[in-house]
Amino acid sequence: MLRALRYHSTNCFFVESTLDKQLLAIDAGWACTLNEYQREMKKIGLRYQDIAWAIVTHFHMDHAGLITDMVADGITCIVFENQMQAIDAMEKTIWKNLPDYKAIDKTRLSQLRIADSREFFHQIGVHGEILCTDGHSPDSISFLSDEQQVVIGDLYPLEFVMPDDEKSNASWELILEKGGKMIYPSHAPSFRL
Repeated sequence: MLRALRYHSTNCFFVESTLDKQLLAIDAGWACTLNEYQREMKKIGLRYQDIAWAIVTHFHMDHAGLITDMVADGITCIVFENQMQAIDAMEKTIWKNLPDYKAIDKTRLSQLRIADSREFFHQIGVHGEILCTDGHSPDSISFLSDEQQVVIGDLYPLEFVMPDDEKSNASWELILEKGGKMIYPSHAPSFRL
């Protein structure tokens, strides 16, 4: 079951492992806001200490800002083949406003191919897979659960996608082809297709 918290206008999501109740975090909030993130988790009955894995829909400061903290806390932070190159640009943006921000130790990130995501998630008791949905940015992914729930990050809602936006249209075609029904954006309420 997908759980969500909202702070600083961003939704962050959690999936509980069916094996051991540990959590997969989907999107890692804003840089330098770990205490707020933990408080918001507590409000929805979850504990930061139960996060075992983290993924981000894309490397922008409102989705991946706490990855550096999560890595330092021993959480397995997973990056996909289209994401590693986006980290430096995100961190340059963060440092403009938060000079005390500490860089992500990229050597401690776990790299996973999108094609291998279903098998990996199965091994940890999470039922779903990653889809490459690069309509918002080249490093964007979506999480599709076996319950047909889709965390889409900042992918534009289908009704706002222009006909010539090939990447966003292709992203939505993939979501529909894979059976996505309930959509969870990062900055808006969920909606049903």
